[in-house]
Amino acid sequence: MSTSDKSLSARMKAMAARAAYSNSQPEESASYEKFSASQLYCAKCKQAMPVKERLLLYIPGGEMFDYTCVKCGTSVGSRKTK
Repeated sequence: MSTSDKSLSARMKAMAARAAYSNSQPEESASYEKFSASQLYCAKCKQAMPVKERLLLYIPGGEMFDYTCVKCGTSVGSRKTK
């Protein structure tokens, strides 16, 4: 086997391992859907700051939340739930 054949074989094995890992993850990833942020980067404060989560509105597909910086009150992100 040449060097390029060996590196190709190694890459194919790595891709197969990643595919097997990602196929085993759907049950676990469902548990991460309920996360909410405690700190996010605020452009005005120029650092990661604690945030408050505020319900913006109810929509047919779920709810929409807004994250605001605790120090300056700037909106730093949002999240939509199902």
